[in-house]
Amino acid sequence: MSVNTGCLSTKTGSGQPDLPFWPVLITLFLGSFVGMYHVVSLNVSLPGFIGIFDTELRTVQWIITGFSLACGMITPVSGYLCDRFGGKSMFLLSLAGITVGSILCALSWNIYALIGFRMVQGLFCGLIQPISLTMIYQTLPRERQPLAVSVWSFSTVLGTAIGPSLSGWFQQHDWHLIFLVTVPIGVAAWIAALLLLPSGFTRVRKRLDLAGLVLATMGSLALLLLFGNMHAWGMQSLLTWGCLIIGGLCAVLFVRVELQTREPLLNLRLFRNVTFTISLTVSLILTFALYSGVYFIPLFLEEIQGMTPFQVGLLFLPAAACLTIATFLSGKWYASWGAALLIALGSLILLVTTFRFSRLHVETTLISVMVWMCIRNVGSGLALSPATSAAMAAVTEQESGHASALLNWLRQVFSSISLGMFTSLFYARMNVHESRLLTGPSDRSPEWLHMAAYTRSIDDVFLIASALVALAVPLALLLRRRGRAVDSGSSKISDSM
Repeated sequence: MSVNTGCLSTKTGSGQPDLPFWPVLITLFLGSFVGMYHVVSLNVSLPGFIGIFDTELRTVQWIITGFSLACGMITPVSGYLCDRFGGKSMFLLSLAGITVGSILCALSWNIYALIGFRMVQGLFCGLIQPISLTMIYQTLPRERQPLAVSVWSFSTVLGTAIGPSLSGWFQQHDWHLIFLVTVPIGVAAWIAALLLLPSGFTRVRKRLDLAGLVLATMGSLALLLLFGNMHAWGMQSLLTWGCLIIGGLCAVLFVRVELQTREPLLNLRLFRNVTFTISLTVSLILTFALYSGVYFIPLFLEEIQGMTPFQVGLLFLPAAACLTIATFLSGKWYASWGAALLIALGSLILLVTTFRFSRLHVETTLISVMVWMCIRNVGSGLALSPATSAAMAAVTEQESGHASALLNWLRQVFSSISLGMFTSLFYARMNVHESRLLTGPSDRSPEWLHMAAYTRSIDDVFLIASALVALAVPLALLLRRRGRAVDSGSSKISDSM
């Protein structure tokens, strides 16, 4: 059936089979990777900017906080922009913005300039992820879309895996390279996109949902500020309760406005599709689990084992290889195994390994950490991209832009929330463990007791994370009942309305 809505291909669900599959996919992969690298690149090297710009931590933190806020605020608009201006145009604009933003960050003359340029960069990084995912479903053949999503998903995890280590190594030599390293990749991907991506899509002249945009922006801002600073503010702070009330009120009003308007910023009616809702929920749960490992395992290795960020990156290389293999295999097995089985298997592996990391202690060996990280990444690779594929395959191609925007926006918000929640839990448990160990009778040195309290606090984080991962298994079983519709891509929103 022909469609004439949004930046869509000419046939519903068929993509454009005449396009070169791998060149187009690699172009989208590179664009997604460039954006994801800058999302996580400063997680490890952030404290180094205190000395570089002779400032303090609470100011330097805005390099990440401002960036996250910009990402969270712009992502909901990606579906509208794709419909209004076309997927290719927005992909090119986003990639150009990230590249120019990277150059500007490298030219920063003080901490405030860097914060401002990082916020500019964050606007375009918030667009590149949902737009590149939308382009997969609007350009590539449906039968090869699960494999394409696996490759695309790997760009996200690859950026998460190597970004912090690369930036830590660059900071030891020349901090400008942290930002400039992606400029050649961005330029090459921009040229390839200009030559390869199709632009003959009908654009829809639709009205921007300003009320939804304002509420989404204010709500995202309040929640990201809340969970990014809750460990520092404390539960008794007026700032904590103010952000919580504003964020909650904006969320309620946003849902009401989006369900009443004819042209919503984000199509929340997608949640009427049971398959989409379950798959999205699983994806968010897996995001929680992913960020707990990405953030707290490096902390354990650096603070307890005394490793440098670059050494941590080397230790993670085998795990990155396992993630690569598992991600590609999940795309290859998607058609024969189905999303439900892959998600259940991957989630079980994640559950076992995440629980294993809740048993870390000061004497845990590096070999043990490396082996369990390898197994854990196999679970991530098997489960994450099938969850995304199942969610996107459950909607019609006309809704792919809004589905991608909704999925990526919620991932952005939930990833920030998860880091904030886990960080607050870590500090809270740190106080408890330190008071127990340091005040109780012991023949150990105070330094060892501090390290033990630090490690036990990380254990508590992984214990909570494993409980969250356990929820993904029964959800995968629910998907199995609808597996035939998901695997064939025939589930439509209209069927569940």
